[in-house]
Amino acid sequence: MSGPVLVAPEWLGRSGLWLIDAKGRRKPVDADDLGLSDDLADRLESWMDMFDAIYDEADEAASDFADEAERAAWEAEGAALVRAIAAELGPEWDVTQDLNGWRGKISR
Repeated sequence: MSGPVLVAPEWLGRSGLWLIDAKGRRKPVDADDLGLSDDLADRLESWMDMFDAIYDEADEAASDFADEAERAAWEAEGAALVRAIAAELGPEWDVTQDLNGWRGKISR
């Protein structure tokens, strides 16, 4: 298996990993599906837990990080994860990121 992989957060229960098909459609996958190491999978899960913690089910539009520093730290870890995932998967994979797309899904 190889191809495009997107790292992009999605609320509750998603791994943050997506395979992208030839038509640009996202298919959710888990770290195990891609054969990522347990350490990297745990790190990805912790990163997604930080994201899920900001979700406000009662008021989705209010879902956000407490401040810019918290958001910046989360985005920095996301970028570091993308580099680590790309290194583990190797050059036959095209690993990209969309760490801000979730904001467009919230109606403000």
